Amino acid sequence: MPIPDIEKLCKWHYDWKEVDRFVGSLRRPMFATAAKPLQDTGKGKTVLLHKNLVAVRGSWPYYVQTIGDCVGHGYARAAMVLAATEIVLGERERYAGDIASEDQYAGGRVEIGGGRLGNSDGSVGAWSARYITEYGTLLRQKYGSIDLTRYSGQRARDWGRRGAGVPDELEPSARQHPVRTVSLVSSYEEARDAIANGYPVPVCSAQGFSDKRDSQGFARPSGTWYHCMLFVAVDDTGERPGLLCDNSSWGPDWISGPKRHDQPDGTFWVDAETADRMLRRDPDSYSLSGFEGYPDNSDKLTRQDFLNVWR
Repeated sequence: MPIPDIEKLCKWHYDWKEVDRFVGSLRRPMFATAAKPLQDTGKGKTVLLHKNLVAVRGSWPYYVQTIGDCVGHGYARAAMVLAATEIVLGERERYAGDIASEDQYAGGRVEIGGGRLGNSDGSVGAWSARYITEYGTLLRQKYGSIDLTRYSGQRARDWGRRGAGVPDELEPSARQHPVRTVSLVSSYEEARDAIANGYPVPVCSAQGFSDKRDSQGFARPSGTWYHCMLFVAVDDTGERPGLLCDNSSWGPDWISGPKRHDQPDGTFWVDAETADRMLRRDPDSYSLSGFEGYPDNSDKLTRQDFLNVWR
């Protein structure tokens, strides 16, 4: 399957003034300083966050873009991976369902960006990073008369128009489930350490790639995409360290070739040098941590639970 229509789907807008404004508003803006105790904790490690989502969900989610709402998809999938990772690491939460992308896209554009992009597609990474912390997330379910069960590019576009925005009646539900912390990631090493500690990184970049993976699962840098994807795993071992890049918002079949580490279809590995260039050149990528999830209210006390309490 050939690479989809890049002009249609790759609509990340780099606005350094908006990035600077957002980062300046954060209490811990830079991952390098906010997570200083985590420095080099990913060195020499392999950590595969995508496996956590598959473990709690049963399979990898595929919601295929129909418009240029890549930033919304990147942040929705990051939140899903974060929620699953926290559950696997022991949070008493349940995986309540997939997270919608339409509000992440439209809310960033309108509630945060003020509609300044007009009615054309696209968004800024910093806007979604701020939206997901201040306004939260929604599930793919029904909320009254609004049915988010299925992805709709048209809904994302309608909500993202100037003067529209996410319907007010959805905000109370969304605000119950925000991501608590985002920090700017500006190097391969920072992304490596973030992922190694369970924090996925939506990556906004102008770097494009081949639609064929090599024998080790890596895709060759090629062309220009103003696009948002997701760094979701790290392998810092051996002679070829790198990050796993999830671009499954283009579906499972846009890229072909060998895979490793049980990576999902639609993903590819990125060499450390290329990832470092992506993160440094146009800084608008953030680690996500601290998802306010859905409590596991099960009152069934197992024998193991009892033993854990009395150790």
